[in-house]
Amino acid sequence: MSAHVLELTLREKHGTLQAKKFRRNGEVPGIFYYHGKESIPFTVSGKALQSTLATEATLLDVHFSNGDNRKCIVRDIQYHPINHAIIHIDFMGIKLDEKITVSVPVHLTGISTGVKNDGGILQQVLREIEIECLPGDIPESIDLDITALAIGDALTVSNIQTDKYVILGESDRTIVTITAPRAAEEEAVVEEAAAAEPELVGRKAEGAEEEK
Repeated sequence: MSAHVLELTLREKHGTLQAKKFRRNGEVPGIFYYHGKESIPFTVSGKALQSTLATEATLLDVHFSNGDNRKCIVRDIQYHPINHAIIHIDFMGIKLDEKITVSVPVHLTGISTGVKNDGGILQQVLREIEIECLPGDIPESIDLDITALAIGDALTVSNIQTDKYVILGESDRTIVTITAPRAAEEEAVVEEAAAAEPELVGRKAEGAEEEK
């Protein structure tokens, strides 16, 4: 997969007040970690960061202001509790010949026949899957074609076929399922209740007569 480039500016000043100043200037403070070495504090353009994250890129190239270039992945993101803006980010440096564990988004492609033709409802249960692989083999997303899915059909983790990475976790986890339309289900419940009602009324009447 291709890496996405971010320009990072080294920072020496720390603390809450300094972090707020960076954010007012459109910068996001962060920390770069690398194999147990001393962490590197930096700032990155908020707009550039948002643009890169919007691509759902997993492997990143970061260029530090001192000329140092590294490859990394996003390890943690902190968001503002109200406006949900990114207020801090952690990057973890990686080696291309060492396997790593990452979460990859699941994308559904196509339109289910059960949804298109029968009014079924699509329910995506898993939106990310954790995998282990070499950094160069990290997919930007796991794409699954749902075109053939009819009402009652589902796709599980076991339906993902690949030889470039190992999927972690149980293989029988449901990723997506197509359920019957809610309106049809509600009508069925009403019809069942209506069909059962005469029998219940009859039993009540018999009970009343016995009491007499």
